[in-house]
Order: sequence, then structure tokens, then C-alpha cells
Amino acid sequence: MRVRKAGPWLWRWRRNPLRRRSYLVEGWIILASAVIGFIGAPLGGAVTWEAVLDGRARQRAERHLTEAVPVDAAAAPAAGAGSRTRVTVRWTAADGTAHTGRVPAGSHPERGAGVPLWTDGEGEMVSAPLGPAAARVDAAVAALAVTVTLGSTALAVHRSVRRRCERRRSAQWAREWARVAPEWDRRDA
Repeated sequence: MRVRKAGPWLWRWRRNPLRRRSYLVEGWIILASAVIGFIGAPLGGAVTWEAVLDGRARQRAERHLTEAVPVDAAAAPAAGAGSRTRVTVRWTAADGTAHTGRVPAGSHPERGAGVPLWTDGEGEMVSAPLGPAAARVDAAVAALAVTVTLGSTALAVHRSVRRRCERRRSAQWAREWARVAPEWDRRDA
């Protein structure tokens, strides 16, 4: 009956009188970095994707489009500023409190004309929420960034450990060879 040996990639874990402890440590670190790189990185990207989409959906649910009324007439735009001016507006929050603030307004709004404004649950002025397509793009960019960062970090750790182990083994081999070389030179003479 023939005993089948483990594959060549398992040589760090097989018992062998020539195996050094550093091979075993290096093997475990390489295995851990491979698991993080091939499983952890995509999993981290998927978790990031879901978290960003949930945050953007919550943002769309919490923000409301409100009609604000200009308090004063808009001044003419400054030279080179385009057609955007800032106008002081007043709006009423859902809880009935009155708020005022300065917002950009396109064409010169008249006093009493409505200016669209996004507010949060407390009635404070906020930016417009991202639409579903923009939220998916935002989530994809964040997920890709997390995946690439985790994968690159795992690869950097892998290479650093390999380089350090190789230098250490090379130095150890040089010390052992310096100790044994004189005996071999006498035998050849």
C-alpha cells in the first residue's frame, strides 16, 4: 500500500529534520495573509457596500425637500460669479419652528417666491441626498477602496514576512557555513 504524501505547497508543515522553525512561522503568517487577502478583502468590500447603501438610503429617508421663502431680494451676482447668488430665506420645520439661513439661488428670486431647500428631521439645512444610482456608485467606490486596501495590506505583509525570513535564514546559513567551512577545506586539501 502506497502512502500518499501531502502536496508540495504543504512542505512547511511536514515533519522533516531539516525544517527550521522559521519555515513553520513563515508558513502560518503566509496562510493568514492569504486568507485575509482572498477572503477578508472581498468580504470587507461587501460589508462596506451594504453599509454605504444603507447609510445613503437612511439619508434619503431622513431628508425632506422644503419650500423656503426669501426674506430679502437677491443682490445682483458679483462679476465673474455666474448667475448664482446667496439669498437669506426663511422656512418652517416639521415641528413648527422657524429657521433662517443663506442659500444659493439661481435666477434672482422675488420676495415671496419659493426656493427649494433640503432639511433634516430637526429642520436644519442639509445637502440634497444622493439618488439611488449615485448611491450605488458611491458604494462601489468605497467597496473597491476597502477591497484593494485590505488585499494590498495582506500582500505587503506577505512580502515583508518572506523577505525578513529569507534574510534571517541567509544570515543563519552564512554563520553555519563559516563554522563548517574550515573542516571541509581540510578534507579537500
